[in-house]
Amino acid sequence: MSDRVLIIGLDGATWTVLLPWMEDGSLPNLARLRAEGSWGDLMSTIPPLTAPAWSTFLTGKNPGKHGVFHFIPLDDAAETEDIQQKADKIDVVDARSIQSATLWDILAHHDRKVGAINVPMSYPARPVNGFMITCLLTPPQASIFTYPPELSKQLTDYQIDLDRFIDEKPFARDVSGARKKRIVKPSLQLVQEFEEMEDKRAKAALDLMTTQPWDTFMVVFTATDRMGHYLWPYHQKPAEGASEEHQALYQAVRKLYKRLDEHIGELIQKAGEDTTVVVMSDHGMGPIYHKNTHWNNWLYKNGFLAIDQRSSKSVDGWLLRLRIPRDSIRRILKLVPGLYSSKVVQKAKEAPIARIDYAQSKAHYVKIFDPVGGIYVHAKGEERERLRDELIRKIRETLDPTNGKPIVREVYRREDCFWGEHVDDLPDIIILMNPEYGSSDRLSNYSSIVTDRPQISDPGGHHIEGVFIAKGPKIVHTPDPLADLSITDLAPTILYALGLPIPEDMDGKVITQIFDPAGVQAHPVQFGPAFGRWPSEEEAQSILEETPSGEEVILDRLRALGYVK
Repeated sequence: MSDRVLIIGLDGATWTVLLPWMEDGSLPNLARLRAEGSWGDLMSTIPPLTAPAWSTFLTGKNPGKHGVFHFIPLDDAAETEDIQQKADKIDVVDARSIQSATLWDILAHHDRKVGAINVPMSYPARPVNGFMITCLLTPPQASIFTYPPELSKQLTDYQIDLDRFIDEKPFARDVSGARKKRIVKPSLQLVQEFEEMEDKRAKAALDLMTTQPWDTFMVVFTATDRMGHYLWPYHQKPAEGASEEHQALYQAVRKLYKRLDEHIGELIQKAGEDTTVVVMSDHGMGPIYHKNTHWNNWLYKNGFLAIDQRSSKSVDGWLLRLRIPRDSIRRILKLVPGLYSSKVVQKAKEAPIARIDYAQSKAHYVKIFDPVGGIYVHAKGEERERLRDELIRKIRETLDPTNGKPIVREVYRREDCFWGEHVDDLPDIIILMNPEYGSSDRLSNYSSIVTDRPQISDPGGHHIEGVFIAKGPKIVHTPDPLADLSITDLAPTILYALGLPIPEDMDGKVITQIFDPAGVQAHPVQFGPAFGRWPSEEEAQSILEETPSGEEVILDRLRALGYVK
């Protein structure tokens, strides 16, 4: 239906930020796309996290098929290993973890040319029929971060990410332990560094768009996500009486968005009027949760979970037995100057935690990525289904005692969210909490299932609603936002826009309502066979396996971004 498609990713973008600036004239190119095309909320994966979301975008499949649920493998190693042992064995997922053909593979099998820049989950670079520049999973000193490899030598002024996030963490408070990070205050310099990074990315994109042949071109700008995490309070117009610093940071953030809008305009102009344009984000962004839920404590108090007797004399074990709320002790300690940060209290914080007796428990909770967690049910057959139904009913009925409002947005059976060959180790119940709630999987005693979060490092966090805009020769204008758009739908929709059949193993659907009805009637959606990796499974796998991962330094980057503990 269209000769070419340009895809612009704004990582973590949200209408909460974009719409006011589109309406006041700050973002004219995005405003024009929305005014002339189709748009709406784009629902992310569960959890709304970079690794599974972009993997789903790339494959058109749910995580149960492509195998990526998080930045680290989602096994339940806590049953046999303590937390430190588990941390020492963490493996970072990357492009090698996607157990499926990607959009780039499918396009190559159709002899279509691809250009992909900074699409998360693209390191190490896999073979494409065109070129690729990799993403945040690239080690800072990697000499090869492109396909073909020789392209890396040409990108002398390209920057993948701000490597200050490996050793420093904006806004984070120092924590005890070996991985202390130096605090970086919110500053105009930080915003300037983001802008310079994206200027370099836009320049590389425009140069390659001009010099390389392509049918599908994609570039992802990540500053929208980084600023959402670290500078969220400065995305909304300051209240009257706000400090000069606050006002200056707000203007700097707005200026960066205006600069990104200029880059988007340049990319669209360079692509040409006959190109279909898609703007999307992998998830949304908003205020980070300020309340913790304690589901393991809830399971314990409701008779579903048992404490391991070997840890009954731990601090948490004593608190459970004596029914002393951990959060009450914290409040008391903070009343005494200097006591909360004293060595005695720090030692108590680092003491071994209470362990779960899995053999005697009916269920236990695991934190996945807030606002998402899961419950494993320790039963089989009819008993498993009975327990699962009972837990789901009780969870839905659980309210925040401070305001009487529901804690959870939705509770799912695992198979309602995930299906495919990679689901066996996932929790039996998936909990999606409302945005103001996060969770702790620590087994201890608390005054309530909900307590105030004691420490908030990043002011912004991921929300499930991302953004979607499409405009092109065959795209209709829809003044009102479209409903029921999923990131799973983008790969089949892009293939359809290119006039290609949809592989039969994709889960997503073509978003037909964005296309001219007469065009859809003349060119109905066609389905075809599934594809493997390009040019072959063996060749693609051998290239991927040859690339070093640099896992430890990437783990530090992911920790600094709040994605991994």
